Amino acid sequence: MGPSIRSIHVCVVLGFLMIGCLPAMADDELEDPDIDYLPPDSFFGGVGVFVSKMFSFGPPGHSTDYVDAKRRLYRTVRDDETLYCACATKLDERKFDSTSCGYVPVNDNKRARRLEAEHVLPASLIARYRVGESCWVKHESCGSGRDCCVKNDPEFLTAYTDLVNLYPTIGELNRARSNFAFDLVDGEVREFGDCDFEVDGENALAEPRDDVRGDVARIYFYMEDTYNLVYPDEWNDLLIEWDAQDPISLTEVARNERIHAAQGSSNQFVSVVDDESE
Repeated sequence: MGPSIRSIHVCVVLGFLMIGCLPAMADDELEDPDIDYLPPDSFFGGVGVFVSKMFSFGPPGHSTDYVDAKRRLYRTVRDDETLYCACATKLDERKFDSTSCGYVPVNDNKRARRLEAEHVLPASLIARYRVGESCWVKHESCGSGRDCCVKNDPEFLTAYTDLVNLYPTIGELNRARSNFAFDLVDGEVREFGDCDFEVDGENALAEPRDDVRGDVARIYFYMEDTYNLVYPDEWNDLLIEWDAQDPISLTEVARNERIHAAQGSSNQFVSVVDDESE
């Protein structure tokens, strides 16, 4: 007796899913794991995701791996602008429109032409300011400090993949910012054309544009409250100031709602605002 229609259907679906995984596996092997880049989906990768969604039932949940979190950032959260510079995004291509924001790269390489997923609160600082012993210890059994945290600390992994703390940004600026703390930087040097983003490498500081300082503050409040972090006192004073100076906007509320749709939770410090505030 030949195979049933149902068994053939299941085999076809599994075949698509296996093919869809191959490009992502190859890309991950080529990329530095500390670079928060996710290549655009291939045709078969897109088919695999589509088929998996067809057979996925139940409420949205938190990502259990970082590749999935980045895909949700690009597919569901879908920010119109980059965090730094406010460049118009081309999410499906992992690119942006530099003419929309006046961004001029310092080094015109591939990171200056692509989008990456930026941790607003850097991963290393999540580990540093959590209460208790830090998981960020390089070891031959698990790899880099980041890898060891991801493999051995489930709560860190949840914080690391939280969409509230992820935002698309230009690769060159992601690299320039590194894991620097946000603060005010002396002077107004425009290193990247008209982009309002300053970096002070000597003091390990980065200054975001005025329009997102409140957004940054409320993301930091959320991370502190959700993942049992304790920031330095000077951070708290600055974050409270930025929160007051840059109130919640309708754009921020809409983003928060998309995050909730994607992972089933969102930032409780972002509440509904009146239309006049946008």
